Amino acid sequence: MHNVVDWLPEFEISAETDGELLKYFIQRPEINKVVFGKAWLVLGKKGSGKTAIHEYLKSTESENIDNQESLCINFRHYPWPAHQIYKEALGSLNTAYQKSWSYLITVKALSKLIELKSRDGKKLSKELVKAKSYIEKIYGSPNPTLKEVLLSKVIRLKSVRGPSAGLDDLTLEAGEFTIDDIASSEELQSRLRTNAFTLLEYFESVFRNNSGDYKILIALDQLDENWLEGEIEEYSRMLVNLLNVCSSLSLDPDLNSNLKVVVFLRTDIYQTLKFNDKNKLIQGPSVTIEWDHDSLNDMFYERIRKYAPPSSGLDETLKSNCVFSFKMARQKTPPFKHIIKRSFNRPRDIIVYFNKLRAVREENKGAGLYSSAELYSAEIEASTSIYNELIDEWSALYPEIEDLLGVLQLIEYETFDKAAFEKQYRVAFPESSAADMMKSLKFLFENSIIGQKHHGRWVFRYNNLRLLMNQSKDFKTHPSLKHKLSLLESRPSQRSNS
Repeated sequence: MHNVVDWLPEFEISAETDGELLKYFIQRPEINKVVFGKAWLVLGKKGSGKTAIHEYLKSTESENIDNQESLCINFRHYPWPAHQIYKEALGSLNTAYQKSWSYLITVKALSKLIELKSRDGKKLSKELVKAKSYIEKIYGSPNPTLKEVLLSKVIRLKSVRGPSAGLDDLTLEAGEFTIDDIASSEELQSRLRTNAFTLLEYFESVFRNNSGDYKILIALDQLDENWLEGEIEEYSRMLVNLLNVCSSLSLDPDLNSNLKVVVFLRTDIYQTLKFNDKNKLIQGPSVTIEWDHDSLNDMFYERIRKYAPPSSGLDETLKSNCVFSFKMARQKTPPFKHIIKRSFNRPRDIIVYFNKLRAVREENKGAGLYSSAELYSAEIEASTSIYNELIDEWSALYPEIEDLLGVLQLIEYETFDKAAFEKQYRVAFPESSAADMMKSLKFLFENSIIGQKHHGRWVFRYNNLRLLMNQSKDFKTHPSLKHKLSLLESRPSQRSNS
């Protein structure tokens, strides 16, 4: 029997470098709904594979995505404070943010259009020649970065007289302005907005007049990255206005055949946003990446099939269970289902667990297929990885996340009631109110860190988004955290009754 680690490799965790996950996604319906349908909003939990779709759009040929030319933008290092400068002290905050997003999108779209026409050897119209000169003079590059579009030399323009202005009318003041300079001066902020929004009007007109048969798809990913603590409410407001802009673009009959903007966003962040059409978007132009036992099994089994040697003798009817030397783990559960139960139904969690299995095997120098002992040993290390993922996922949006997980550890048991939670919560957060405690309990429940029984079995919200918290029922910490938090399986009262 072949040693399983001789042919089943360690897999990449990040979707940007996980070619196997990207290939699997090509077969899923989400791609078609975005590329060929009207969907422009892609939702999913962190680690669910949103970035894999983003990377597919970035790397694939135009003919594979309905002859659209993709422009994929990553917001991992986005200067949110710079964008914040565009808000108005007086007047409509929403209007200012919507215009600033439109400005950013339009400049990037027009730059891409000019690049495509030049690539295809097409002569640029006078309008495009003029616009190209504007872009290069103002932003210092024919393909400016996000930061260059937001700030760059826009603030140094003395005046922009609109679409009729010639290039010679663009004059720049000497010197440079920092973000702090602009943030502390209402005069500079007003000039920045006036110049940028006048350019928006001009660039949008040029794009509409010259896009022809070109179709540009702009994909925006990792919009939840690089957020600063204390600015969450403001950044959320900015996201709402981005969604409003994308919705307007999708409904514009003069523009939607040439330009589509696709937004990739974490489901939990979307749920916290407050705006009128929130539910309408969920039911309309959006796709939600969801995984269950079968789809995760298919995803990982594709990897096994790719790497298994012909002489491996694996039982393909078992799918991902075929790499284990036993059929049932504890509680008469197949090994892959055992892994699923210790995940948040995300590809990343499954891949991490199998990588931990591989590490255990290499340390033990075992042979053949994975054993039950190795499955349980890997569970301990996988628990730490899940814990670290939660800290990474929530540290900016929910800074007290580590202390909150500490409350679950103080309880000592996997299952607990509201009173037990409240007692330990007071220890960790002595200055908190009853409302604070309930808010924290609800946060844990809404994000599947704790669950409750439903129809006789423990479930978490990722299993059923319609699941509502019942304060009178017992709670259970997610099994993936059991080892990291050193939790016992049942309370003394439960053991005495069993």
